[in-house]
Formats: sequence, C-alpha cells, structure tokens
Amino acid sequence: MQAASLSPKPRSWWQLGRRAFLLYALVPYLVVVSVFTVFQRRLMYQPTVTETLRIAAVDSNPAFGRDTELQTGDGNTLRGWLLYRQARLDNQAVQAPLVLYFPGNAQNRHARISDLQKFAASGFDVLIFDYRGYGDSTGSPTEANLSADALLIWKYVQDELGYDEAKIVVFGESIGGAVALSMWSKENPNPPQPAAVILNATFTSMPQTVAWHYPLFPFQFLLLDRWPSIERIPRVNAPVVIFHGTDDQIVPVAHGRALAQAASQARFIEIPGGTHNEIPTLRLRQELDAILSILPAD
Repeated sequence: MQAASLSPKPRSWWQLGRRAFLLYALVPYLVVVSVFTVFQRRLMYQPTVTETLRIAAVDSNPAFGRDTELQTGDGNTLRGWLLYRQARLDNQAVQAPLVLYFPGNAQNRHARISDLQKFAASGFDVLIFDYRGYGDSTGSPTEANLSADALLIWKYVQDELGYDEAKIVVFGESIGGAVALSMWSKENPNPPQPAAVILNATFTSMPQTVAWHYPLFPFQFLLLDRWPSIERIPRVNAPVVIFHGTDDQIVPVAHGRALAQAASQARFIEIPGGTHNEIPTLRLRQELDAILSILPAD
C-alpha cells in the first residue's frame, strides 16, 4: 500500500493574494488607525513645556507688562502675560483697548513675543495665557477644558482686569481661532460682545481638516476634539476679520473662505502666497487702526 503524501497542498493565487493583503495592507492600516486613535491629542496639541516664563526674563523694563495667573475650577493654574501698549506707558490713567490672544497648537507664549509686540505697538494692551499643559500652565489640553478656560479668561478680563467689553478685540490663530469661537457655542446662552474678532488661518472644523490631510483614513470619525468653528461663527455678533494665506499647507484657504461666508458680518482677507499663520505686519496694522477708529472714547 502506497504511503500518503505529506507535502502541503499548493495555495491558489487567491489565497496568496489574500494573505499578502492582510499582512502588507490591512494590518498596517489598522495599526496606523489604532496609533492615531490612542495618540490623537498628542498629535493635535504640541506644547513646549517650561518650568517658568516670568516676564522679567523676557524684558527688564517693569512697564513692559506683568505676569498673570488664573485658577481653573478643577484646580489647574493658567499662567500668562499682560503686555502694555506703548502709548499707555505715557498715560496710565487712560484705559487701553485690549487684544485677547488665543495662540496656535504648538510651542508656548514665549514664541509669540514678536506678535504680541506688534499689537502693543498698534495701541493695544495684550493678554495671553498658555493653554493647559503649555509653557508653565498645568493640566492637559482637551476641547472641553480649553473651551471652559476661554470663558473663564473672558470673565477674568472684565471682572478682575477691568477692561470694557466694547474695547476688547479677540484674536485667534489656527486652533486658537477655534478656542476663541468656542465662546460662541450653543451651550453658552450669553456669548461675548467684543469690539471685533480677528481670525488667522483658522479651520472650519477639526474633522474637515483631518480629512483633507488623510483622505484614505477614517480619522475624522475618531476624533475626540472636533472644534466645530463653522457651527459657531454665525453666532458672533461682532465684526469679524479673517486672514488666510493662499499657500497654507496646514489649513487650506478654502476653510477661511467658508468661515467668512458662514459669519453674519465678516471680511475675508486673502494673503497671496501666504503660508500658515502668516499676516504681513502692515496689513495687520491697517486692520487694527481701523478697529481703533471705531472704539468708544474714554
């Protein structure tokens, strides 16, 4: 009797192709999706952490500004700076208008010194806080936390610092624009009434931004922090100025146009050849001068 053959049965092209697909396509795809899901907030928020960012280490002139500190309801500490406008240094009795500055998703307030000084040179005091987990602020950034902090800062500006709401300009760059616009969410029955809102390179929503960057992955459906600015900007009852560079490779210029169209009163300023967060100093100064001209007198 002949012994049975122990050699394996040859696999079909279909079996080989299916195995190759699983090993070299589907498994790596699922791994990438899993890594994004787990680490998405580390990708979204990219802080530079510093033990301390005292203003004395930035400028030895005591009239330059002062350190600010704010306690959140859940026990974290937000730290920032209040920088004084140049004209105010000569007349402390006159209340200055204020720019409330919401920065982008990377680094910390120290990286914004030159931008802050541009606002100060234009006749505004400037207040900036580092988000939770940024600079020397404590905690971890999430959409819920940063949105709550934005409202806390808005209240602090008026109740503690004494700035008139009608003389405050809200400025947000990139994700900072989304943080600023969170103050106009439908959950807030009493949204701010500032003199103006300026947005720079802000996206319509985080899912739409992620889908543009990664069209072959379902990341947009997995996001924990969605930042739906396009839904919030129609509630802004103040003049809105939107800057956006045509060569922005982080947030497409179409997002800026869409936000302008959704707003009740907005002007869209396209920056030819501009990249992410890029506003020509002269153009920004022109807009700030125009805003100053319509602010109420002291």
